[in-house]
Amino acid sequence: MKKHLLAAVGLLSFTVALSQSSVKSIKASGIENSAQKIVEKFTRINQARENVSSSKENAQIADAPQEDTSPANSRGNSVNTFTTGWRSFTGSMNAYGVLNSSQKPLQYNDELNTVSFIHRKSATYSMSPQSAIVGAQTGGIVAMVSKNWGTQWDSTLIWNNTINWARYPQGGIYNAPGNTIVDSTYIIGMGPVVTSAGNWSGNFFASKQLRAGNYNNIASALPNAQQFMPSTPPYGTLNKTDFAYYDFACTDDGTAHALGLIADNVNPTLSNYRGARVIKGTFNSGAFIWTGDSLIPDVSSANDGSKNLISLPFQAWNESGTVGYVFQLGCNKTNSATINANLGYQPIIFKTINSGQSWSSIPGIDFTQASFVAPVLDRLQGTSTNSNLTIPFFNFSEGISATVDKNNDLHIVTTLVPTSSSHPDSLGFTFRYNNADLETYRYPHVDGARPYIYDFIGGANPTASWRVLMVDSLLTESPGGTSTAAGYSSNLWAPDPTTGNKVESDARIQVSRTADGRFIVYTYADSDPSVTLLRWNSVPNVKARLLDVNTGLLHPTVINVTRPSAPSLRNTNVASRAYFHFASPKCAVAQTIAVGPNGPAIVLPMTVTNNTGLDDLAPVTHRYSSAALNFGNVAENNILLPGSDVGVKENSLTSLEASFLYPNPAKNNVALAIDLLNNSTVELTLSNVIGQTMRTIASQGQIGANTIEVDLNGLPKGIYLVQIKVQNVSRTKKLIIE
Repeated sequence: MKKHLLAAVGLLSFTVALSQSSVKSIKASGIENSAQKIVEKFTRINQARENVSSSKENAQIADAPQEDTSPANSRGNSVNTFTTGWRSFTGSMNAYGVLNSSQKPLQYNDELNTVSFIHRKSATYSMSPQSAIVGAQTGGIVAMVSKNWGTQWDSTLIWNNTINWARYPQGGIYNAPGNTIVDSTYIIGMGPVVTSAGNWSGNFFASKQLRAGNYNNIASALPNAQQFMPSTPPYGTLNKTDFAYYDFACTDDGTAHALGLIADNVNPTLSNYRGARVIKGTFNSGAFIWTGDSLIPDVSSANDGSKNLISLPFQAWNESGTVGYVFQLGCNKTNSATINANLGYQPIIFKTINSGQSWSSIPGIDFTQASFVAPVLDRLQGTSTNSNLTIPFFNFSEGISATVDKNNDLHIVTTLVPTSSSHPDSLGFTFRYNNADLETYRYPHVDGARPYIYDFIGGANPTASWRVLMVDSLLTESPGGTSTAAGYSSNLWAPDPTTGNKVESDARIQVSRTADGRFIVYTYADSDPSVTLLRWNSVPNVKARLLDVNTGLLHPTVINVTRPSAPSLRNTNVASRAYFHFASPKCAVAQTIAVGPNGPAIVLPMTVTNNTGLDDLAPVTHRYSSAALNFGNVAENNILLPGSDVGVKENSLTSLEASFLYPNPAKNNVALAIDLLNNSTVELTLSNVIGQTMRTIASQGQIGANTIEVDLNGLPKGIYLVQIKVQNVSRTKKLIIE
């Protein structure tokens, strides 16, 4: 939202807070095929190169707990950890189980007040029976379950197969409607599998009852407890499905949901990906029945016939399971007849209002509406042939996440980059920008052209327009994973000894909600450029922000979840090392923390994965925290990672860095354009070069774009210093009066 503030020294004409020409005039240093690069990134993730036996994979994890998997122990793994800190609670034999931010391995079940985490087994976990082949060992899938917010964990093996080795698992607790007893529930896991030859062969679907005697290291031998569905005929009840590792959810109607890909082969590219496989799991007579629907979007094509569609489906459901959304990133064919802002790679959305019995397409985001100009289009560069034509490209490189709120509106949370051309062959191309630090980025990282995180909201009312909310701006970008990619040298993970590629830990935007859909929490990883000295996200920390759906307002505080301001609250294994984080799609309002004057305290299950040497082939540790995000109290106390003024200071610093004075040089008046991430007082002090104060202004700013105008009449020509102060953080900018 835009607010114009009156200066205390005079009333001047209002002007927009962000100068459109200041962004449109930015010179790009080149272009890249972002659509293709996204596919290439996931091709690297899916290489399954860790199949090769390696002594690293048999190494001991130094700081992970030993996992007691003795069959005689009814609690196969009971690990104590604190809900007031990040503690290691399990591990995996390598990092290749958490690389896709669209996986959903971490889940909170509000009916049972239980947290679960599905992962590939650790180096210390001994399956029964256990294959001597390392690749088969790494494909064992373990479920971690906690009934007390991470104070204690139990583990149970759910997949063990010497031929089909599981990869990229996701899943959670299946609970029948009305049940409140954990021992009557089932744990579910699913994901793609690979063979010893390194070929993707299909998907695994595992289940196991969570009764006391089943917390052991033996996968269930009951019929259909370990189902394999191949990606070659005969396909099984799902028909052809590849990579079933997207957006797992269980809804209150007793249905499990997930997404897979439909492609001409098991390594999707821009040319052979066809659409999304909507996976539905129901429990019947002691076994899970898995079925699938196909959602094939109608997209435009390049001149060679290839579809303008990226192989990345997304979905979100309401709590009851009646309303669901699936969207894919592509160039909607209905928009291709007109040259406008809707031509690009943007969400093509399907919706169900009958629990998935039928699906229909709904109108997407119309960027030609005036409400999207200032917050979105004016912050993106126009195409190379027409600077007045801006085409947003939904940038999965920093993650995309979705949820459904209490009003059954869909929230699509992501960053955007500008499309460089409106030609049908080039809609996947975006700009690159040279920076003063001699690096090349996707964003200019200058005033008005930052990596802004947006929440696009709509879908409940088919006749209503979509809305947009700016959540925050990132200070850094994901460093590259190949030796020729920008930021590769800043990527601290070790290179593959054969290919030289590195794993990529980006912002991994995640969105969570309370069960009633009222509160939404955004989490995202970012680095401090004053530490990295560059704009690469190489030493990430996870930030969190809160939206109250009832009021439609963002809470003014951004909480640093992994690096709180008080050193005593930090875990050195997580602070500035918060790689590959997951946030549960559901969170809870804290029951033991009173709602403060500024809002509630949210308890959000989260995990972070790394190892000492940042080596993706070596054993990794998963650390867990029931992060108590106390948005109701902005003073630090003894609660884990409470809301504090560190978030306010970071917001203020970001706002000040992005602010600018215009026109400069000025004559009779000057305006300060400042984008505030919280309601704050903005103080301006204008001084001459010998330090004499010439003007002072204090204006109450509000979230969003603000303009503060200053009357310069009566001031002599010369050079002045303007100190801008927000929330006890200040920056000084030079002003010339002609």
